[in-house]
Amino acid sequence: MKCPIWSSLILLTVLQILSVSNLEAADTIYQYNSSSPLLGDVSGYTKTELTFKRGATETKIPANEIQRVRWDGEPPQLNIARNQEANGNYAEALEEYKKSQANASANLKKDLQFMIARATAKSAQSNPASLDSGIKMLDEFIKANGDHYQYYPAMKLLGEAYLAKKDYPAANTAFGTVERSPWKDYQMDAKNLKARVLLAQGDAQGALAAFTAVTKMDAKTEPEQASKRAAQLGSALCLEKEGKQKEAIAILDEVIKTTSSQQSPLLAEAYLRMGDCYRELGESKEALIAYLHIDVLFPTEPAVHAEALYHLSTLWGKVQKPERGVEARAVLQQQYPDSEWTQKATGS
Repeated sequence: MKCPIWSSLILLTVLQILSVSNLEAADTIYQYNSSSPLLGDVSGYTKTELTFKRGATETKIPANEIQRVRWDGEPPQLNIARNQEANGNYAEALEEYKKSQANASANLKKDLQFMIARATAKSAQSNPASLDSGIKMLDEFIKANGDHYQYYPAMKLLGEAYLAKKDYPAANTAFGTVERSPWKDYQMDAKNLKARVLLAQGDAQGALAAFTAVTKMDAKTEPEQASKRAAQLGSALCLEKEGKQKEAIAILDEVIKTTSSQQSPLLAEAYLRMGDCYRELGESKEALIAYLHIDVLFPTEPAVHAEALYHLSTLWGKVQKPERGVEARAVLQQQYPDSEWTQKATGS
């Protein structure tokens, strides 16, 4: 017997509704190299890959390609919290992350543990009092989740936190683990960070040799190219420390010209170091322009922004605009009350 047309239409509508419902109930994977998220089910993961299933098709996605996972049933306000963290509003992000732990699924709870540790560690960039808490939380996450897809990002953050604390052996241990990851971009990042440790210890020559070695590595993917530019930035920083500001400026200019606008941490630091070089050369106007780039374009990079505001507060007076210096100091005190640069500006 033939189905009436209206019955077929109803059946089609029901199938569409069920299809949409299943889609909405799926896990969502956001990748760095794609603007289209993947919807399906995460059936498992390790520290090097995530297993994604859609229908009968199962796919392995390398962990270094995963930006984030939105788990089925995740509260929508978490997207706002992630944006708050990305914009440097760590207190607001942490409040929402912690509230979301109560009814979270097992997978989301692990991700929230990582996100809370990450935001706490990042907040130490402008609030050093958070540093020990960030280290503790990252260490706890790593020990409890040795096979999590965020294992290597957590290890990198832990090393950076130890570097900020000036615990250089612990920083090198963490970076050594990252260097043993299976991905070239992570390996290059780890080498750059080990070079930063050398520079922090006063070994500018050793750091320059390490950065230079990374700049000579073959870089095919965009993350690898970004690591290469980070090595160029590190080389410029070494040259600045050796009093070779003009050479450093030439490298920094090249980094700025070749870096994607999406790589705000790298660009922000490049402008900061360019400002430092011009300031050391006594070229106040050029230094102001470099620091202003940070204030206008990269206020979501708290550590760099705070340092730029401090220098702006002192440089404006040298170009006969002291009132702008007062404004910069006020913004510094308001936005970063616990920063070392605020303490320096206020003499506390």
